[in-house]
Amino acid sequence: MNLHKDAHKANQVLYAATPSGRLTGAKVKRWEAHTTPGVKHLAFAILVLNERGEFVLHKRPRRKVGGGVLDTPVSHVLAGETKEKAIRRCLKEEYGFAPRAFTHFGGFSYEEHYPDGTCENEFCLVSVVKHAGKFKPNPKEVSGKLIFLKAGKALAEIRAKPKKYAVWFRLAVKLLAKSKKGRNFLK
Repeated sequence: MNLHKDAHKANQVLYAATPSGRLTGAKVKRWEAHTTPGVKHLAFAILVLNERGEFVLHKRPRRKVGGGVLDTPVSHVLAGETKEKAIRRCLKEEYGFAPRAFTHFGGFSYEEHYPDGTCENEFCLVSVVKHAGKFKPNPKEVSGKLIFLKAGKALAEIRAKPKKYAVWFRLAVKLLAKSKKGRNFLK
């Protein structure tokens, strides 16, 4: 495996989960979870909407597992953290703000394997955050400038160009589209 990828986070401890998202009670180190075939663990994706109804995205740094695609803030619930604390940590670290409120939408299980021996094997929780303030992208977490995608066009865009976007972003948008409450964010 390519251990240079986010080596500073390699020893983070994550919660192992079942394919349905139930915690197993076991914990796993981050790189153990992301080395093919991986260990199913709890992760999350945050769909950030600005005041113009656009998803705020960034290019995922190539040094990260699955890098080089357009991404949304994502991370793991670390051992000892609540989901809410983890979301605030991630948004502060990646986009420079901590939200007051967010809307949760359940999650999905997926696996993605990469040629370098890394993988994703996660139950991914999905939340939406609306943010009308400033963004301060962290160059260690975000490659280049922020990119904006009209939420109302997101489904058509990910269908037309799926390889352009991180798998968890595509699946999160599709999860929103399956619920009435979620579709309200896709207008």
